[in-house]
Amino acid sequence: SLNQRRIDHAAFLSERLEGVPGLKLPKTMPERKHVFHLYPVLIDPTTFGMNKEDFIDRMLHEKGIKVGMHYIPLTWTTAFKNRGYDRGQFPVADHVGENVVTFPVGPRLTEEALEYLVESVVSLAG
Repeated sequence: SLNQRRIDHAAFLSERLEGVPGLKLPKTMPERKHVFHLYPVLIDPTTFGMNKEDFIDRMLHEKGIKVGMHYIPLTWTTAFKNRGYDRGQFPVADHVGENVVTFPVGPRLTEEALEYLVESVVSLAG
């Protein structure tokens, strides 16, 4: 199924990217199932060697891979700002918003494309 391919792609990325300094990979508890619409990764800029924006830019311009940030903390949106919320009130959400990137795991990706993604990430690390 399409969802199973996403799950398999996420497992492939988790296996290959485990241990890359500065990356915190998603974890799924054994009794749970995650279909991975996207594959979110937290970057520690100090350990990884660059911040999220530089990583996104280099992946696109040097490697030809579009990675990104698909969702922002709600308090960063106009709707919530208009209700009195702002950055700093929810530091964990702010930290995630400032450091999360998402990798593609779509069902049509090939193993070669996933391997190129891994090689590209590893080559930029550190």
